[in-house]
Amino acid sequence: MNLLNFFKKYTEDDLINIQEHHFESFNKTYQWIAFTLTLGIMFPNPATDRFRIISINVLLVCVFPLAMMVLIDMYKCWMVKDIFNIIRHSTIVGPFLGAFFKMFLMYYKRAQAKEILDEINRDHASFNFLPRKQQDIAFLNVKKGVFNVERLWAPIVSIAIMTFPGMAVVMTLYSYAFSDNPKRYMIHEVKPPNSRDPEDMLKSPYFEILFVYETGSAIICVLNYTAYDGLFGIATNHACLKMSLCCMKLKEAFRCDSTEDMYKGILTFIEEQKKMFRFVDLIQDTFNIWLGTILTSTMIQIGSLLFHISAGYGFDLRYTLFSFTSVVHIFLPCKNAATLKDMSTEMSTMIYSSGWERSRERRILRMIPFMVARAQVPNYITAFNLFIFDMELFVFILRTSYSMYTLIRS
Repeated sequence: MNLLNFFKKYTEDDLINIQEHHFESFNKTYQWIAFTLTLGIMFPNPATDRFRIISINVLLVCVFPLAMMVLIDMYKCWMVKDIFNIIRHSTIVGPFLGAFFKMFLMYYKRAQAKEILDEINRDHASFNFLPRKQQDIAFLNVKKGVFNVERLWAPIVSIAIMTFPGMAVVMTLYSYAFSDNPKRYMIHEVKPPNSRDPEDMLKSPYFEILFVYETGSAIICVLNYTAYDGLFGIATNHACLKMSLCCMKLKEAFRCDSTEDMYKGILTFIEEQKKMFRFVDLIQDTFNIWLGTILTSTMIQIGSLLFHISAGYGFDLRYTLFSFTSVVHIFLPCKNAATLKDMSTEMSTMIYSSGWERSRERRILRMIPFMVARAQVPNYITAFNLFIFDMELFVFILRTSYSMYTLIRS
């Protein structure tokens, strides 16, 4: 989406109907993301650094037995060439361990992540002093960010993950209520390490202990994937907003009657543009490793899930929803990064169309080529500083995932 369309997509009626608004801090604007960041032990607060690293390690120790049981079961499946159950385990344990990887990654990048939140807080505070038209654009952009992250992404993650414990509870209750031979259903079937009878996993207290373990693990994943991935969406959306407001401020500067005011307005634009570039660099530095990780893991994940769904064991709502969420999980960062790239490229057009020809001041006209030239260099979000995240990469991931699926089936 380019900047021209960004301005045009809001009609005059939309802007007129907006009530007086007040921009608040990140915690109050994105309340659910801030809440999940806190509960997920990922909120970048220097006062809680020690508590967070201890909590992450304690939590990892607590879930270590479950992870080991799954890995042991995968090894046993490998010994008997049970590919289906190997894939069934890997599609679950991969994202689960990935949640802890992101916890440690967020702690490692805590300084950069905090600077992102601080920049958003500073910008939101400054938005309260913008002209009404710029405030309207900022308000609608923030509103769009809240909808995409908290009304769209968060429910998708929650439904996809909590379907596993939810269906296990419903099916168990239904079986005990209406079946002559009631049966227990596990969230994710894991055989006891020292047992050869599959029915042993349904016996007490193994069943109850594992049920609590897996329910807790599901909650951890919901908090983690909602918060971390949501923060990336918020950050890229805010970067796009900074670009649009920069260009609006430049247009306002060239409308000044005073040459001195016009020159000061251009200097303000340059300073805001430099802040925007630093903000994009912060996003890149904070999420670079994570983007590279999901680039490789999602290709394997989607291919494995396709095999699981089509393996001939009947329709499974849990894995169907999980497959859909896996596609959305890689689509959203690709889409957000592509939007950021397109809007950064379009800035050169917006600068050229900002009304610089009204000025005859040589010092102002000499600045225009440098401003346009810098804006012509796109801002990329990359994985491992190698792969550019955009919609072309998303198509490549889907194609590679399908190739992975055909390879597994063969």
